[in-house]
Amino acid sequence: MKKSITLFLLSIFILASCAPKYEVEVQTERNKKNKQFKEGAGSPIPYDDRKTFEGLDYYPIDSSYYAVAMLTLTQDVKEVKLKTSQGKDRRFKMYAKADFKLKGKPLSLNIYKAIEDGDGFSVLFTDQTSGKTTYEVGRYIEPEINGLRAILDFNRAYNPYCIYDKKYDCPIPPEGSHLDIEVLAGEKIYKK
Repeated sequence: MKKSITLFLLSIFILASCAPKYEVEVQTERNKKNKQFKEGAGSPIPYDDRKTFEGLDYYPIDSSYYAVAMLTLTQDVKEVKLKTSQGKDRRFKMYAKADFKLKGKPLSLNIYKAIEDGDGFSVLFTDQTSGKTTYEVGRYIEPEINGLRAILDFNRAYNPYCIYDKKYDCPIPPEGSHLDIEVLAGEKIYKK
């Protein structure tokens, strides 16, 4: 009987101490990013500020902010110019419209492909936390695209580099990129 109780308690302890794989992956990415921002040569944090940098502030990891979106590809891949934090225009191609749900609410955002900056896809957005607990300019997500579906993981939403140093020129989410919901996931506003 004692052996059964001991095994039962041990299994409860092991299960309780193991975070789900997804949470571990996201937290590992966050830890790696904090280390790179503190010590890395390509860090956007100004050198003098790195001495006191203690890491970025994040919302708790919440898997309900992991969305699978259905894509409607742009028929005529049109070039759009998005304003930047320095008032310039940056060229993108509108790749698709992504329709998804967060917290049971149907939402949509556009997926853009940078013309000058390589092959990556980006989702630029603001939400009801913008200017309160998150950067007022907005945040970004890099979607994982597979055919006519995309993963929009808001736990991985991040701030553009212009929040850390004004020398960076960041695209600003355009009209139609506002989510009428609080996205309590990803990076919060950066405070020195």
